[in-house]
Amino acid sequence: MPRFTYLSTLFMLSAALAPACTYPKVLGEAPLEGDTSSGTDTSSPGTDTAMPSTDGDPPGACGNPAFTCSQPVDCEQWDCGALASPFDADGCLRPTCTDSPCAADEICYSVEQPSECPVGVVACGDDPQTGECVCELSDACTTKHCIPADEGPPVECPAITDEAACLAAGCSEFAAGVPLYRLDEGQQCILDEIVPACLWFPGDSWGGPDAPGTFYDKATGRATQFGTDWVVPPHGWGDCDDPDAPPVCACVGQCIDLQAEGDHLLAIDKPCNDVSDCVLADAICYAGDTCGSVGVHKDNIDAWNALHAQLETSSCCDGAAACGSDLACENNRCVAVFPP
Repeated sequence: MPRFTYLSTLFMLSAALAPACTYPKVLGEAPLEGDTSSGTDTSSPGTDTAMPSTDGDPPGACGNPAFTCSQPVDCEQWDCGALASPFDADGCLRPTCTDSPCAADEICYSVEQPSECPVGVVACGDDPQTGECVCELSDACTTKHCIPADEGPPVECPAITDEAACLAAGCSEFAAGVPLYRLDEGQQCILDEIVPACLWFPGDSWGGPDAPGTFYDKATGRATQFGTDWVVPPHGWGDCDDPDAPPVCACVGQCIDLQAEGDHLLAIDKPCNDVSDCVLADAICYAGDTCGSVGVHKDNIDAWNALHAQLETSSCCDGAAACGSDLACENNRCVAVFPP
């Protein structure tokens, strides 16, 4: 089907595809200036039907340069004002937010239609021959457009600290204890506090241990790791993989957690009575070692070896090369004694 069609034809296409549509998702806050989108490119090769160019045209009454029709659209057909509609309540084409940010009082809303394409409208203008309003269809199976922030889902989710209230408000997930890290004046990583977090995110990805991801709280600048690496972060959170992520993001992640687990394992190691209770363990990947080894109680050597293997296989090596050491039982703790 040509990408340029009259509004009545385009409406029939949209109506036919409607049953396959999934519930629209909000992408959280309007993207920051300079943010890039993971949305699908809506450009495509030209067709036999030419769309009047809107390049350089001044915005019409709607204020959207992508909509220059001289007559209004049929809002009864297009369900103008519905969040999934490409047209707002006034019949104006909503601005897209695939490659540009929404206004400060808007949020970016995603309409997903994975089984059928196209979805959405790229631009509309008067046909120079017929005078009718013709629109360019998107090639993508998803589209993103701006909607008023107060019309979106529960944007108050980040402020909720009670699980029952969080879920009752329609938010996505409640995390009982989220460790938040910050940098101190010496740029050292500090566990600031552990707090509950009420999350709202677009899509059906729920938290879990299989695909952890690191994020930062936009309101406080503190960072943490969640069990899911969402493509679009929860509302109010930024992705630590973004190029403009704050330095505190270096404080969180799988390697940080594994190294901290090594600290904890040694701190709670079984007390020794004498050096015969101790064994010298490989620690070239453990950041807390000095000479590639640590002293561990013989009853805990399997737990240490499993952790050290995980550090190695996860590319989290941050220790010293082996340089030889002896064992000792000091203050009822197994320790490695290194040569002077």
